[in-house]
Amino acid sequence: MSEYKTIAESTNFIVLDKYTKDYKVNESYQSEYDLEREFIQDLQNQGYDYAPDLNTPEKLLANVRAALQALNNMQFSDGE
Repeated sequence: MSEYKTIAESTNFIVLDKYTKDYKVNESYQSEYDLEREFIQDLQNQGYDYAPDLNTPEKLLANVRAALQALNNMQFSDGE
């Protein structure tokens, strides 16, 4: 990581003596599929698990239910 000298700083901004762009943003059209794949990759890089089989509302609800039960060490009744 580079060392920068702070010229001015507030709660809303910071001014540095030097700035180097670390990455280049693709300035052309990005498909929805590419955007979603990039978003999923970003989340995986942050430590989240990707579960491609959670592709319906019912499967998503069942997953949340199982996670909440495991987290709280309890079981929901069928009506809950």
